[in-house]
Amino acid sequence: MAVNYIILLFTGVYLVATLLYYRYTVKKGMVFRYKPLVLLVVFILFLLSFYGIITHQPYNEILPFIG
Repeated sequence: MAVNYIILLFTGVYLVATLLYYRYTVKKGMVFRYKPLVLLVVFILFLLSFYGIITHQPYNEILPFIG
């Protein structure tokens, strides 16, 4: 169960930092470069860990091919 909280924390921090950096680059008029596949994977991990917290399921039950 603690794995869900750790993954939620790190992916949430990554997504918020990316959003803040995007807003900073737009404000300064710079080009924002990102990797859409990385953002998609991080967002999916965020959603899976959030789902695990809501349903009280460990991460290895949500994704059975892990363990």
